[in-house]
Amino acid sequence: MPPAHRRTLTTEDPPRALRGPTLTSIRRGTLTIPTSTWGPSNPLPDIFGSGDIHAQSGFEDAEDIDGEGVDERSSRAQTALPYLDQDGYLAEEEPQEHATVVLENDHLTATFLPGLGGRLWSLLDRATGRELLHQNEAIRFRNLALRNAWFAGGVEWNIGMIGHSPFTSSPVHTAALSGPDGEVGLRFFEYERIRNVSFRVDAWLPEDSHELLIRGTIVNDSPHATPMYWWSNMAVPQLEATRVLAPAASAWKYGHERVLSTVPVPAVDGGDITWPARTLETVDYFFDTAGTRMPWVTAVDGTGFGLVQASTANLVGRKLFLWGQDAGGRHWQEWVSGAGSYCEIQAGLARTQLEYLRMPAETEWSWVEAYGALQVDVATAQSEDWSAATGAVAENLASRDLPGRLEALRDRDQSIELLVEVLPDGSGWGAVENALREYLGQGAIDAERTPFPADAVGPAEEYWLRLLRGEPATATELDPQHPPLSYQIDPRWVRVLQHHDDWLALLHLGVIAAAQGSFAEAGEFWQASVDRTRNAWALRNLGALAADRGNTAEAVVFYRSAHELAPELLPLTRELLGVLHDDGRPADVLELVQSLPADQRDDGRVLIAEARAALATGDLDRCRGVLDRNLEVLDLREGDSLLEELWNEYQAAAGSTDPLPSRYDFRM
Repeated sequence: MPPAHRRTLTTEDPPRALRGPTLTSIRRGTLTIPTSTWGPSNPLPDIFGSGDIHAQSGFEDAEDIDGEGVDERSSRAQTALPYLDQDGYLAEEEPQEHATVVLENDHLTATFLPGLGGRLWSLLDRATGRELLHQNEAIRFRNLALRNAWFAGGVEWNIGMIGHSPFTSSPVHTAALSGPDGEVGLRFFEYERIRNVSFRVDAWLPEDSHELLIRGTIVNDSPHATPMYWWSNMAVPQLEATRVLAPAASAWKYGHERVLSTVPVPAVDGGDITWPARTLETVDYFFDTAGTRMPWVTAVDGTGFGLVQASTANLVGRKLFLWGQDAGGRHWQEWVSGAGSYCEIQAGLARTQLEYLRMPAETEWSWVEAYGALQVDVATAQSEDWSAATGAVAENLASRDLPGRLEALRDRDQSIELLVEVLPDGSGWGAVENALREYLGQGAIDAERTPFPADAVGPAEEYWLRLLRGEPATATELDPQHPPLSYQIDPRWVRVLQHHDDWLALLHLGVIAAAQGSFAEAGEFWQASVDRTRNAWALRNLGALAADRGNTAEAVVFYRSAHELAPELLPLTRELLGVLHDDGRPADVLELVQSLPADQRDDGRVLIAEARAALATGDLDRCRGVLDRNLEVLDLREGDSLLEELWNEYQAAAGSTDPLPSRYDFRM
């Protein structure tokens, strides 16, 4: 972008520099929030994936969900590669300052967290002084995202793959925008490396607008089509009188059966699904809004007040997610959010989160969402007459002339919007992608709309830029005691890596082969890497490959060799304990546990391994001792019944029938 169109925003800028012709303004600041103590990312590549529960689906009514353009059931078993798992967080929470960018006019104050995926953390209705979103008491990381670390609260932007976004707990690039009439806005943008697309989230608060407008854009400028996914997830307070309304007469239900089935709205099995506090089970309801010019969803309280979200018709999906009121659901909710119940209302490009849309090559998709306060007559909103309840909302929205405004912003020529750089704190992968394209003689990513700055490149990206320049890896990178800082899965990198024959390049070639499903070839590359220079990283990958093939004895050999070289790496210890268990070696598990340093010895998954091994060797007292420790597995996956199974196995072995303690009840 020409320099005249860009400038750096600082906290010293006078207010008018960030103020449009009206009272809309942007300001930077910080917000102190208790936050999980953050540790290092996991350097072990996620070769086979842990699986999102939405990937474990059946389609009871397949004919009702299939449709033109739906690439459903494709890429379902998605791994996090090339991203690293973010599983290094701890239970301890400490006050932490988070950078904020605030967009404000006379009616709304919107606070975003650029360091955490650009999440809309707060939307304050200035007329009432009321918060429209659920704000978590802490940034409390739990294992619900594609890369593990996820936290509740606000509005989360999810792109690319089933499961929460790779960027949900990572920084994104942030810029200020200037519109054609001088209005100000925000842009969050990044390059997504699984789908090889760039995306941006633009936030506008026009003159005298009672709605925050969010324009999402995905750009697939490659010569290949790709499966695509987008969901905007809104956490809203869940009170006894909260009711969720949407313009739908039916929905697709996805519950503990892991089967998608069609149900009427609002009455299902003698109950009303639109009252979150009355639902027992953990469940998703995907409202069928087909044919609606402006799909919408709202959650109103006992006064008829709440958040409403509406969009252009191409953001067709609407969903209600409930943790449920049974013991397991309540425990999950408390575990992720502490005090104060919440539910989620969501909006997506597809009708459900069990499917992808096929995004053609060289295509750009845009949609616009509106977020604001809603006040309707409470008696009507709570009426058993579903048409009257939803009609009250539709009438309110019609008075705002929203459809035309949303479509106008979606269709506006974005080239007339000038971009002002604010916080270039996202990743350097967009810059690396541009360098790779230059190397291959391909066109760069649109720098006018998503300028990926070279100064965002850090150690994780520098290795790949050196390869493109024909330079060898550094001595530190080639030291096998240092884990790789990043990975690639794009086969375009094979051409670059083939010019290098060191152990690290061979390791990366194996990871790319595995990502393409060529596991035999991957194993050959990893063995060649070990033969070149013995290293824990290729040995571990060979162990993971053997375990996936069911060769647990062989896996143990590889994992033990890897662990001898990197015994300090907790994720590797966990995986070694897992294959020892799978190979039926409980005595070896207990021997390894006994040898671990204290920081690993007290890890939740290590304690689980110890308890299972003690049970298998008949040491019931040792197993019970672990269970009595207030055991906490911080990275327990949504839908994982590990703790319940261990408790039941112990009860059976001990001949007792003690009920499952609430602290271990994660049943869904």
